Parts: sequence; structure tokens; C-alpha cells
Amino acid sequence: MDIYAQMAQQIIKEQETILGPVAWEQALKVQGLRVDSTVGAVSFDGKDEKEIVNSLIKQYQGLFGRTSVEVCKEAVHSIITSVPKDQLPQMLL
Repeated sequence: MDIYAQMAQQIIKEQETILGPVAWEQALKVQGLRVDSTVGAVSFDGKDEKEIVNSLIKQYQGLFGRTSVEVCKEAVHSIITSVPKDQLPQMLL
């Protein structure tokens, strides 16, 4: 699983602890992101995975504002430590 898929999966799972199944429903609305809530899997249809992860974070931000963004950042904190800043989705900076 690539780094962006790991990010998306962790973000959704962390949001799920707060929102329940609504987290997966919201993820389904993100263009270019495919999710399977039955097994907790994510994959991408689009080519710009970084931007798709950014869109996922924005989707949650639309629900609960800045708090959701902070939850997303915390969810991927251990993953992004090895990722150069220029490769991080803008919403995680």
C-alpha cells in the first residue's frame, strides 16, 4: 500500500471513531477515492493521490471545520514523518 493510501485509510478510520459509519459515507463522496468499508480498504481512481487525500480532508472539514482537520493530522502523524513536505497534501501542512 502506498503512502497516500495509508494516509487515506488512517484518516477515515480515525474519523470513524468519532463519526461512526458516516466517516465512510463521506469518504465515498470524494472523487477519485474508492472505499470498501466492509474491509476498511481504500484505493484511488485518480492520478493525483496527494490531491485526493487533500479532498478527503476537506470533505471532513465541511462537517466539523478545523477540528476535523486536526483529527486528520493526528491520524497520519506517524506516517508523514518520513514524507518530504512538498509531497504532503496541503491540508496536512
